[in-house]
Formats: sequence, structure tokens, C-alpha cells
Amino acid sequence: MYFHVPENVYLTYFNDQLIALDLLKNQYAIVSERLSEIIWIVVRNEFESVNGKYVFSKKGNIHLPDNFDEAIEALRGENLLSKKHYDYPWAKHLKKKASGGADNVDWRMAAGDLDRKAPVLMVVEAFFSLIKVYFILRIFGFFSLIKGIKKKKKDNFVKKDTQEFKVLVTALNRACFYFPIKTKCLEWASALAFMGLKRKWECNMEIGVQTFPFKAHAWVKANKEVIADNKNLPKMLSVILSEPF
Repeated sequence: MYFHVPENVYLTYFNDQLIALDLLKNQYAIVSERLSEIIWIVVRNEFESVNGKYVFSKKGNIHLPDNFDEAIEALRGENLLSKKHYDYPWAKHLKKKASGGADNVDWRMAAGDLDRKAPVLMVVEAFFSLIKVYFILRIFGFFSLIKGIKKKKKDNFVKKDTQEFKVLVTALNRACFYFPIKTKCLEWASALAFMGLKRKWECNMEIGVQTFPFKAHAWVKANKEVIADNKNLPKMLSVILSEPF
């Protein structure tokens, strides 16, 4: 049997620290060193229950930490592990990598963006995309927003160069100018992702995080490049969420 992380929880390492994003709670958490060690073990191995205790299905030189079963229950209580058992491995893979972090990840509209032109109907589309994002977030929550983006993943998507997204970016920035609420990076990236996915352009809405000081930032990536933001964001921050591809 295998342990899985719940569907609404995303995990990533920033250097040696494990960060969890719970979409239902709309909350980030830095996981303790001990529980991080347990998660690292359980999502990478197969287990079986012997006399009410969890043991590795395959014998090896790895030894389980003390009070392993109690730690499993603690992780389930914190909703960092599913209470179900599965007969297949968790699809995602945790990776540890060195990240330097970023001094400033605040999203800003680039100077001169409003001087560019975009079709009026596209600006209107962008405006309603922002309304859609704010409505989902305020009424249904963060988890529903990401589920909405994930549902857009279908066949026949095409890869587009980031230059192709320029007109969408311009339309969205103009819509932000007229929008009555200040647009933040999450709303901006989500709206752009919806616009790209609507056209069957392959793109991902991503969120990166760092610790000490804690920062989180959202952007859109297409063809392995960040659109209309710092190109080095995926290297400076640890990507905790990347949907739908």
C-alpha cells in the first residue's frame, strides 16, 4: 500500500525546508523537520501493515524513525497525508534543490504596457476573466479556482511561443487598469491562464514560494518560459503548484 498527499494539498522543498499549501484553508505552512522527514519517506516507498504497525514492503537498509505510526496519525490530523491507503504510488515527486530566493516578487505592470494595443473584445474578455477569478475565489475558494484551471486540460492543446501571449497580456493589463479592485499576482496569473487555455494554448499557472522571509508569487509559464514576469522566478523560488499540465 502507498500513502498519498490529499488532492487539495501541494508540497515543495525550499532548500531543506518543506512547505505545504492547503488550498481548502488557503494557507501555507512550514512543516517541522521531523514531520518533513516522515513525509519524505512515506511518499517514496511502499508499506504494509504488520501487527498494526507500518513496515516497508521491501526489505532494505532504511530504518523507520521512532514513533513512526504516531507521526503518520499526526500528519493525517494536519491533513498533510490522506487517511486512505492506495495500491499505486503518489503521482507527484518531491525534489530537494538549492534555491537562492528573491529579494522582491511583487507583481507590477511594466511601464508602457498601457501604450500597447489590443482588440477591444479581448480587453472585455480579460475584464470578465478577472471577474470570474474574483468570483470563484470569494464564493468558492482557492481550491475551486485551481480545480477550474485543471478542468481545462484536454486534448489538442498546442504549444505557443511566449510572444504569442503578448496580446493577451496587453488586453489583461488594460482590463486591470479599468478593474475596480487592485489586481494581485494570483488573480492576474489565473485570468491569463484561463484566457490561454480557452484558446487551447498550453500554459501553466504556477506558484513559487520561499522561506525567511516567507514569500509566495504566482505567474504563468508557457513553452518553459515565464510570461510577462521575471524569467528566473522558477529558479529563485520553489514551485509548489503548477497546473494544469
